[in-house]
Amino acid sequence: MALATPRLNASGSQALSAYLKEVIKGRESPATWIGATTAGGEIYLECAGERVWGDEAKGSVSQDTMLQLFSTTKLVTTIAALQQVEQGKIGLDDSATLLKICPELGKMQVLEGFGDDGKPQLRDARTEMTLRMLLNHTAGLTYAFSDANVARYCQEVGTPQMWSPNAPIAAFVQPLAFDPGTRFRYGIGIDWAGIMVTRLSGLDLEVYFQKYIWTPCAAKSMSFLPPRDWDQAGMAMTVREPFHTGPVKLLEGTAMGRPMNPDEIGPVYMGGGGLFGTARDYLAFLRGLLRSADPGTPDSERLVQPDTFKLLFLDSIAEEHAPQIRKDIATMAGNQHVHDPAILTGGTGEQVGYGPALLLNKVDSKFGRKAMSGFWDGAAKTYYWLDPTTGVAGICFTNLLSHNPDPFNEVFNRFERILYDHLE
Repeated sequence: MALATPRLNASGSQALSAYLKEVIKGRESPATWIGATTAGGEIYLECAGERVWGDEAKGSVSQDTMLQLFSTTKLVTTIAALQQVEQGKIGLDDSATLLKICPELGKMQVLEGFGDDGKPQLRDARTEMTLRMLLNHTAGLTYAFSDANVARYCQEVGTPQMWSPNAPIAAFVQPLAFDPGTRFRYGIGIDWAGIMVTRLSGLDLEVYFQKYIWTPCAAKSMSFLPPRDWDQAGMAMTVREPFHTGPVKLLEGTAMGRPMNPDEIGPVYMGGGGLFGTARDYLAFLRGLLRSADPGTPDSERLVQPDTFKLLFLDSIAEEHAPQIRKDIATMAGNQHVHDPAILTGGTGEQVGYGPALLLNKVDSKFGRKAMSGFWDGAAKTYYWLDPTTGVAGICFTNLLSHNPDPFNEVFNRFERILYDHLE
């Protein structure tokens, strides 16, 4: 069934433009992009601010300015993985096929801590991973920087850093934080989904995305390889120092220590956070997803089939461990500081869910999006959502490293509310 295609009225465009000018004039947030689309086309997109913070001579950002997208990459990789499911190459709950394709996952043990002798306490996992678990962050995989035990283990055994130049597969091999399917922990599961796509398709993610994601969306800027003229093509990364309370400054060095020389990226492309691209092209990707809901969309212009599109907005949490997993999700969502408190329900997580790659709100949000919309973001504050009930998707992007709460959280919330107040 085709989605609704609301339009933004003239006063809405004026209100959004006025708000964006207010944000930039206030100097609490760096250059910002706000935009929205329906399946029928873009209904708003505007940007403002200095491309290099504090240096007006370097010019203002434009719709061609490149950004570091970090975890907004995860939804793209998820779509690539779901395309493999549509082709019958693997099932969402087919652990045997997953472990055959990615045998490294089957060898990962659960790290319970360290003994008095300093040795790691490892045991075999009691459950097996599935693709569904990789996509909804219940596989037991975490980020080493967010788990002290995993970080210690990786340091002691010499695991390469994920962001190191030409990082190998070994950079993504680490112990599990818990038995697959029993908890929620944000981590490298979708990086492994990307490795799976590469092995199933015979194409690295750069080539695969170009052929099966970006071409149908006519998104030309998106790549795991930053342009060699990044100093002219990209927004300079900013940081708030001290985190979430200080002024905005230019970041010294590279974000997360990531390589910015395209020759130092690959052979493993990070499906969990490696993309660069423009806000306009990410909005085009979201529009491609909205178009996929319509059975009448030509296959050459869709990303997934209608049933797969619906799957994105279905809660994928296993009932056996649902209470604990929902609490885990609510804790993480609370730390994002952009959600309606009614969704978090005091930390119980009763009104949150998780589809493949998307945090779902089970009740309408006071900021605008309807129940069972999907949301996520990237580390440098690239927020987006898809609302299939209303038929709209939106972005609120910058490139700012800062802990939450941060003033940019309010920028996102107010943009969303103004947008919905002027849809008709």
